[in-house]
Amino acid sequence: MSPGRVRRIAAPPLMAVLLLVSGVMPCRAAGKIFRLGYLDHPGSALCRVAATYGHFREEGLQVKLVKFQDTAGGLAALEAGSIDAGAFMVGEALGQIAKGKEFRIIAGGGTPADAGPLANLDESAQREQERRGIVVLVPAGRPAAEKGTIIGLTAALIRAHRTLHQQPPAVRQATLQKLAQGTVAPNIHFDPNPDYWRMLRIWQGLGLQDAAMPGDFLANHVYEEIYCDALDRLLMGPMDPVLHDLFSRAVCTPNCCPANSGRLFSLQGGSTQ
Repeated sequence: MSPGRVRRIAAPPLMAVLLLVSGVMPCRAAGKIFRLGYLDHPGSALCRVAATYGHFREEGLQVKLVKFQDTAGGLAALEAGSIDAGAFMVGEALGQIAKGKEFRIIAGGGTPADAGPLANLDESAQREQERRGIVVLVPAGRPAAEKGTIIGLTAALIRAHRTLHQQPPAVRQATLQKLAQGTVAPNIHFDPNPDYWRMLRIWQGLGLQDAAMPGDFLANHVYEEIYCDALDRLLMGPMDPVLHDLFSRAVCTPNCCPANSGRLFSLQGGSTQ
């Protein structure tokens, strides 16, 4: 996302999980293994579904999943470079960004809906529930050559989201139950869109905007162009209802993503601003 870019406000997605990527290297080169950290949390299911169903391989990535028991440990590993990306709690991740950690949000994941559908909650309850979702993020200043790998990672997560939604409800629940390792799998809302507006709502609810911060501080830490490039790549294939839904809610703008084909903006009814 370009700082100061005018955004089109879309209906807020239901998920609040982000993926945090740091030190991402091109996995296609020399068979590099990409280390994806994830929290032992139901909202991290997109990472595990992508691995189980071969979606990382479809994007040409060799991914090793690394499980963490808490967000603090995962973010420390992310900052130290011992993992290349991670799926961790959004509230804690935003808190670290506010403290100056140079992470970048590139994708979303899942939010447990313990109190019922997010859309049915009042604003404060919705923020509280969303902040317990998961995240994926990158530090600033990564080489431009690494962008392709990050786009591929995000595309794999979109594929995982589509896989879950294409499964019959009973099969989807069985898949999530298996990933929950025998515990009761809660109701989860998934959405791979990083969604700046949702992040801003949580950010404001947590009171993280300091008076000394520039107005676009958070905007500079949400890389929606990565998601747009990943979605554009998948839209080059057949359009299906899941991709159409993601496309209809995208907040991408024409030419904001140099790597994309333009497919996002040539489809009738596309969100071009």
